[in-house]
Amino acid sequence: MSTNSVDRKVKVAVLGLGRMGKRHSRNFVNFAPRAELVAVADVKQEEIQWARENLPSSIKVYTSSEELLKDSDAEAVLVSTDTAFHADLAIKCIEAGKHTLIEKPISIDVNYTKPVVAAAEKRPDLKVMVAFSRRFDASYQEAARRIQNGQLGKTNLLKSCTNDLYDPTGYFLGYAKNSGGIFIDCGIHDIDIGRWLLDVGNPKNLKNAAKQVAKVYATGQNTLYPELAEMQDCDNALGIIEFENGSQMNIHLSRTSIHGHDVVCEVFGTKGKFVINAIPNLSRVEIRDEGGVRQETHPSYYERFFEAFKTELQTFSDCILDDTPVPTPPRDGLEAAQIAIALTHSFRTGKPVFFGSDGEPILE
Repeated sequence: MSTNSVDRKVKVAVLGLGRMGKRHSRNFVNFAPRAELVAVADVKQEEIQWARENLPSSIKVYTSSEELLKDSDAEAVLVSTDTAFHADLAIKCIEAGKHTLIEKPISIDVNYTKPVVAAAEKRPDLKVMVAFSRRFDASYQEAARRIQNGQLGKTNLLKSCTNDLYDPTGYFLGYAKNSGGIFIDCGIHDIDIGRWLLDVGNPKNLKNAAKQVAKVYATGQNTLYPELAEMQDCDNALGIIEFENGSQMNIHLSRTSIHGHDVVCEVFGTKGKFVINAIPNLSRVEIRDEGGVRQETHPSYYERFFEAFKTELQTFSDCILDDTPVPTPPRDGLEAAQIAIALTHSFRTGKPVFFGSDGEPILE
């Protein structure tokens, strides 16, 4: 690491100032010491107004991504717009010579994801990374280190669940229309963690390096959001994934958790198992009052993974300044998305989905 890379800060911009864009912008300003937020952009006037009122006045505010890419001195860009625009904007950022961090998923359609992977792999001089936030969570990283050290022996099974807090306001139903469905919007995090901790992409354990998945099967139901049936979606889902390296995983996804945001992961190996976040406590405070004895839980994913979101931005900055490989390249995003698409197809048809020798799901 050169003295120069330690002293300087990478100049970054944020495209999209919705819920996550605002959070990322604040995190760059407050918690990314090796980055300097120099510009933001959004097409909505209310988001432009928010930026002018809540971000330092030195940060330039643009009404279009094209203007920002042409005019600002940003070296790196975080794409956090609506999912429908992720892929196109990521390619524009890469073609403009910008290091690029892309909110997940890259796209709800893998046909738009593939050109992003190709664009990134054509520019090895640029750092292009997908924002799989759980990879940057301290507990998941500790589990990964212990697995790599051989503490579990040979890993063979992973069980992961993501239970989002039930939203009675109606906001979620509007969001769900363009989300791609529960498997690609919610389950892609679980899928990515499974691929990572089970080392499914390691060519040493594959007969065919292109094929990482054997088959998947999914089912689901609607318990509190019957409207999702019209979208061919569900509010509770189960998925089973069989990998070519002999390992398996199952996932439970829910939009109807009543007690709070609840994310649990179990990893099994020949020498034991790890359980990550089995009790989703907000803190170590135990409340004893007229309601009994209890502990509060995280109200949403953002509180649960607040530190991970900060580490994610710090890692992106470090990769740029220290010229180190990104931990979550776009190809990981593509592999996870293909599994999510296969699970969605299985849920909608009631049939298992097999993967071909090219590594892609056979959607019949």
